[in-house]
Amino acid sequence: PKGKEIWLAFQDVAVLLSKLLSQLETFMFTRKCPFPHVVRAGAIFIPIHVVKEKLFPKLPGASVDQVLQEHKVELRPTTLSEEKLLRDLELKSCTSRMLKLLALKQLPDIYPDLLNLLWHHSIRQQLG
Repeated sequence: PKGKEIWLAFQDVAVLLSKLLSQLETFMFTRKCPFPHVVRAGAIFIPIHVVKEKLFPKLPGASVDQVLQEHKVELRPTTLSEEKLLRDLELKSCTSRMLKLLALKQLPDIYPDLLNLLWHHSIRQQLG
């Protein structure tokens, strides 16, 4: 979409986005993740709460859900032990629905689209 070209061309945005995506790749490679997470079969999963409430708190949850659908991203339910672990970490008041898991390896695919939505959302907010 045209809007994406506009904000990507702004100052150093493309470089910063590239660095960010590279950092996400590093998390997967080193198996170190700064977010509350669980590891399943060697893969890192973060609760969707992290995406909706920490990374993109200004975006409506339905917008995040739409991006997930467009990318055919399936959130996985947590096991009871994973849910307990996540709640003990820092997500005590989180609903089970917000604890559904997103594979960290899918975050680089959806991040640019979420940023694009955030940009559009912010512009709409400013224009009233």
